[in-house]
Amino acid sequence: MKFHSFSRYLVAFLAALLLGSCGGGGGATTPDVGGPIQVDPDGATLYAGVRATFTIVGGKPPYILTSTEPALLPVPATVDGHSFDVIPNNPSVVDAGLPPEALPVRTVIITARAAGDASTDSATVKVARNFLTGYGFSFGATTCASQGACAGGETTIAFDSTFVGNLQPNHTYRIERVRGPFQFIDPLNTNNQTDSIVVTSDSSGRFTAVIRVATGVPTQIAILRVTDVATGAQSLFNFTISAVAPTTGALTVIPATVSLTGPNGTTCGFGTFDVLVFDGVAPYTAVCPNPQMFVSNSTSNTQPGRFTVTVGASSACLAAEQCVITDALGARTTFAITTVKGTTTPPPALVVSPSSMTLLCGQSGNATVVGGNGNYTANSSHPRVTAGVSGNTVTVTRVIGDGATVYPATGTVSITDGSSIVNITVTVPTNCT
Repeated sequence: MKFHSFSRYLVAFLAALLLGSCGGGGGATTPDVGGPIQVDPDGATLYAGVRATFTIVGGKPPYILTSTEPALLPVPATVDGHSFDVIPNNPSVVDAGLPPEALPVRTVIITARAAGDASTDSATVKVARNFLTGYGFSFGATTCASQGACAGGETTIAFDSTFVGNLQPNHTYRIERVRGPFQFIDPLNTNNQTDSIVVTSDSSGRFTAVIRVATGVPTQIAILRVTDVATGAQSLFNFTISAVAPTTGALTVIPATVSLTGPNGTTCGFGTFDVLVFDGVAPYTAVCPNPQMFVSNSTSNTQPGRFTVTVGASSACLAAEQCVITDALGARTTFAITTVKGTTTPPPALVVSPSSMTLLCGQSGNATVVGGNGNYTANSSHPRVTAGVSGNTVTVTRVIGDGATVYPATGTVSITDGSSIVNITVTVPTNCT
């Protein structure tokens, strides 16, 4: 489908403007009562939903009116004066033989007969479709092999923002998916897909949306709905989704190699990093076979694809360990992870003494912690046992005030320097009131 040319819209706009400014185009200012009757305007183009005024001169009222399309262009049965208003409906069937780019219109004849002398006259007008119905819907840029929408592809669709017969700049519309395996790319966030978006026409009266079709779908008919937000006027558009998938080049992943260095001579490198993948078709999937490597999000619907990878700490290092990324069309690429040990001397082992203690209600006990990097913290697993660290001293306390609640008889206090953990086993009364 193609857009109407600007000149065609200009002619339609001037015709509507002339009709509105001249009160329907009547040429006489004083009815010629008793003479031949005349119905004006003759040959005008009316737009659905827009009020138009007809005048009758000559003859003697009342006048009897008929319309060749009473459902499309209803007229009053009789008129006692010399003018009447009409509001056309949107034509479903248009005139045969219209050129592909022609304004969709239906020809209607209005006939008036004077009651006094039975003289008649007719006005032939054209009723044009209004709002977005039948007006400029076309495909633009696409990742598909040919014009249009295809499985796994992205395509732009463009509209003429037509309202009461004229292109409307800065007009708001809502576009919705009615049928078909496609979604719109959110114009406010290009990484999001949605079934409905709100757009505003530009200064030339046009607006554009981007649709993304699901991969692997068969050829089928899709339908979308366009709604004028201000008036609620709606139009449905259909198009064909082709099963032919778009071609894709080799995937590119950045970074292609990752190297992590450990904090000391006994620990291999570890940490978290992101990789990006380009030149394929979303969604992408990523997998790292080695259990020491973990992909937080195994699927990415963004363009480019983004994955977060975490490598755990270990004394066994990785040598160019491979992870695989696959796009929606089956294209594959890999990235490699290497970990090495650091060069610094590791700190002495973390040691705590004593490794167990027994406390009565309200009683505290101390333990000494040495080794590690010297930055110690303590945590208790028992809800009624507290632990704190001051220097190299860990203080453990069995608090009172349990009420009638019975708690476990043992708990664990863990001390860590951020790299290593040692535990103290604490035996306590089950209830301290």
